[in-house]
Amino acid sequence: MSATITPLPSRSGDGGETADRPDRKTIFVQSLEPGPARDSFVAETATKIEQLQAAVQLVMRGVEGLTGKVAGLEDAGALEDRWYAFHQSEKRSRESKLDEAVRCCRDLKARLDRIEARSGGDYHAYNSFEAVSRKLGELERSTNQRAKRKDVLRACLLSAMLIATATIFGLSMLPASG
Repeated sequence: MSATITPLPSRSGDGGETADRPDRKTIFVQSLEPGPARDSFVAETATKIEQLQAAVQLVMRGVEGLTGKVAGLEDAGALEDRWYAFHQSEKRSRESKLDEAVRCCRDLKARLDRIEARSGGDYHAYNSFEAVSRKLGELERSTNQRAKRKDVLRACLLSAMLIATATIFGLSMLPASG
């Protein structure tokens, strides 16, 4: 077998040696003359190229599988983002409802304090339905008593007006003496 190795000229075309320029690399090409060595070299190269093609195909199949998995992960991430946004909106909704309930309770407490000033904010006595029912009964009785007093007062005023009217009418019917 006879092989000769010859350096290729540089791309710049200056024809100079590359030893004075360290940034240039010399590329050596091996030229084989026809023969059995060349045939075995070509066969080995063809086998290696086929092996590389098979490896590239395996890598491509793996990349396709990974592409599918990445798409699935992106979908899962988008779904998780939507779930997180939904969870946050639900949390804000619950917090706003809770704030509204607290405001209503504070308003009711203030109203109850105005109604019953003597309690001093001690509402632990109303921790059962019986206690609340008893207190509502007391408030209803006091309201009914006030209403009865007003009704009695109105009846007295009406009676007084009727007596006064009857007196005036009776006096006007008496013969005038004069």
